Amino acid sequence: MRHSHLAALSGVVMLIACGGGSSVTGTSGGGNTQGQTPPANGNVTIQDFSFSPETVTVKVGQTVLWTNNGPSAHTTTSDAGLWNSGQLAAPGNGTYGNGSQTGGTFKFTFNQAGTFPYHCSNHPPSLYPTFRGVVVVTP
Repeated sequence: MRHSHLAALSGVVMLIACGGGSSVTGTSGGGNTQGQTPPANGNVTIQDFSFSPETVTVKVGQTVLWTNNGPSAHTTTSDAGLWNSGQLAAPGNGTYGNGSQTGGTFKFTFNQAGTFPYHCSNHPPSLYPTFRGVVVVTP
């Protein structure tokens, strides 16, 4: 049994070392997610039905951290389906809050250059056309 665990772990390490075929990786949490992914190189705040800054620029291999500081749950969802943070809880002890001083966070590491538009799936662009953001990844 122990040998099969080592073999599985070895396969995962090889997949990661070879690039794994994935261009984006990420984690989410109800609060601080430090230690789960590399430190953020770009920070975005979600508040009052907006992403601030609306456009964030990072280099290939860098990470973007989204933090919900608004009064209700929000998401960061790629328009192309590359990522979806799930529900990021609001901070504080209110009806929609998660009980902590920090709102939910989500980190993504971008491993290829490009322009990646996104939105909040709770508040779709058809109803909230200005609640949009863009990650620009440069070489």
